[in-house]
Amino acid sequence: MTQIILLNFSAKEAEAIKKAGYEVERGIMGRSEAAGKSIPFWAPHPLYEYDVLFYKSTVIDELLKEFPNCKNLAAETGSLNALRNLGGSPKVRVSFIENETGFAQLIQGGVGFIELHKAEDNVSVFLDTTGNVFQIDPVHTAIAGLKSQIVKVTHFVTAKDPYPFFHVPALLAKNGSTIAAYGTTYESQGLPAYIVLPQLKNIAQGVIAILKALEKSTPALFPDRSDGNWSESDEFLLPDEKNLNDKINRIIAETVSTIEKLKRELVELQKVNAYVRKLLTATEDPKIDISERLSSVVRKSFEFLGFQVEDIDEKTKSAIKKEDFWVKDGDYLGITEVTGTVNVNPKAQEFNAIAGRMMSIYKRKTDLTLPEGVTVKGLLVLNYDTLRHPSSRPKAYTGELEHLVKSAEEQDIGILSTVELHKIIVAVMEGLLSPEDARNVLKKSGRIEFDSSRQKKKPEGGS
Repeated sequence: MTQIILLNFSAKEAEAIKKAGYEVERGIMGRSEAAGKSIPFWAPHPLYEYDVLFYKSTVIDELLKEFPNCKNLAAETGSLNALRNLGGSPKVRVSFIENETGFAQLIQGGVGFIELHKAEDNVSVFLDTTGNVFQIDPVHTAIAGLKSQIVKVTHFVTAKDPYPFFHVPALLAKNGSTIAAYGTTYESQGLPAYIVLPQLKNIAQGVIAILKALEKSTPALFPDRSDGNWSESDEFLLPDEKNLNDKINRIIAETVSTIEKLKRELVELQKVNAYVRKLLTATEDPKIDISERLSSVVRKSFEFLGFQVEDIDEKTKSAIKKEDFWVKDGDYLGITEVTGTVNVNPKAQEFNAIAGRMMSIYKRKTDLTLPEGVTVKGLLVLNYDTLRHPSSRPKAYTGELEHLVKSAEEQDIGILSTVELHKIIVAVMEGLLSPEDARNVLKKSGRIEFDSSRQKKKPEGGS
């Protein structure tokens, strides 16, 4: 008999599922506490004894009263390891995301690479997806059939490095974010290792719909619920049917091998290009590795564009804090300061600091000597409001601080947000802008802005 565990389901919901012919047991899996070190948990048996796990992220007060003897999941080694081992038991993990879990990942649902992102309020348009080579038709159809049941979307889901699992989005919001998804592997075609769904009006009906889909896609998971269609199994394929089936499997295997190779290449390429994305999130936090700090990713970006970058903080022996970089290109020398903050707007003191350096740079007597024959300008690189999407961040020094932009123009200082720098890097990578043109944009004074929509892709071999 198929062993099914319902975590955080009411007795009424479990009874409705039993009436549909499925034997289920109930348990509880609470929200993360003590910074993830404690998760309230109780189940009749260790989780590795179950075939299918259903997890609902809402824990109502009645459940806490019903299961007063919760343990800490962290101390339940067998169940904890079962959740960590996607591909083991439970063979299928189905999660209904209704509220915060205490983690940014789907830990309680047993799929650690699934990341949960807060959705906007009142998401109401749900778009079907089709055409994925690893689509499991009965499961895909069942999820699509639940659209009318969706009562609220609290989180979007993404899969970070799911390999060897193939992540299949099933329902999308209008902005392309994933609302519902599942994952499988080539070896276990037809069996979704995980399914992630939003909050439903009638969760018992949702569970029953998924279980019926699993019966169709993976009948071996329900040996006690045979519908008499055993004659249609692979065991009774005729020779010409077997040959064609084998040919299909060979093509799929070759495709999977190619995809796996490309995925490995993609992972390596993402590592190389990581600095471009980090332009939008990095800070100068001394607790993180130097290579991960904002100044390091800014330096890589300038070097990618063809600037010569000299690290002044490393070069000077003076105890007085100096600028971060000298950025050079021909007769251009940019005295560059880099700063990052989660604050919504950069502070005036950041601009005042580089303005003061520009006024005193020819007067200071230190171990730093300006090269001859160069045009010296200032460049302030700012990453701010880092918790917000780049498209929603304000321009640097607007409102009451707009006068600083005018001062920057007068004093030959460029004010560059990393959002604009990111746009420029991407434009160069896409062939919309040459490195030389990009460098010229960054040599401007005042607030530096770049509109990629006005750029036309340069022809192959063109300049």
